[in-house]
Amino acid sequence: MGTPPPRFSSDFRLASGKDRTLLQRARQGEVAAFEALIEPHVASARRLAYSFCHNWADADDLAQEALIKAFRSIASFRGEASVATWLYTVVRSACLDWRRSRQTKNRAAEDSLSDEQLDPQDAQDALLAGKDEAEQLWSALRRLDPRFRVPVVLCDIEGMEYEQIAAIERVPVGTVRSRISRGRRQLRDLLAESSAQLGGGPESGTRDADPSSNHRSRPNS
Repeated sequence: MGTPPPRFSSDFRLASGKDRTLLQRARQGEVAAFEALIEPHVASARRLAYSFCHNWADADDLAQEALIKAFRSIASFRGEASVATWLYTVVRSACLDWRRSRQTKNRAAEDSLSDEQLDPQDAQDALLAGKDEAEQLWSALRRLDPRFRVPVVLCDIEGMEYEQIAAIERVPVGTVRSRISRGRRQLRDLLAESSAQLGGGPESGTRDADPSSNHRSRPNS
């Protein structure tokens, strides 16, 4: 059977230290050091997973799976990129693997739609209206093709720069810029469609709906 994989909590409360020291200890198999190393990025990993799942329980399971993969591969991380970039690359890969395993069932929800520009500030402000509107946003995000969904989530929800997203996606910065633009356009159309069906509501939004999140753009509770 072997040793069961570690179960990482989604709310680490470990004292932080020098990343280099933590990385060295994590490479030696120390779970606590690994937890401390990735602690600033766990909430973001959960949100990225949530953009592929329909509830937070499944998102937590997917994020846990990604973190376990990261822990198991930490020895291969040489510090050539930031911890965040490396970790999000692992999480992104786990999310795409998860989607591929369910691709037949979810194909209709993943189809690409037409393009138009979305103002990211308008998108972020929309979620201040409340949880229902936020969930409307997440539902629309899940309908985006992952080529556009991942960059939009990383940029407009997590606040990453194009250069870091390009490193995670392993594509040129210009490609990231184009995908974010197209993703925002599609997202606006999806939200407008949903709003029309519901008889009103926000036309756009890209901020976190998770009430447990500590991200800087978290709506006031």
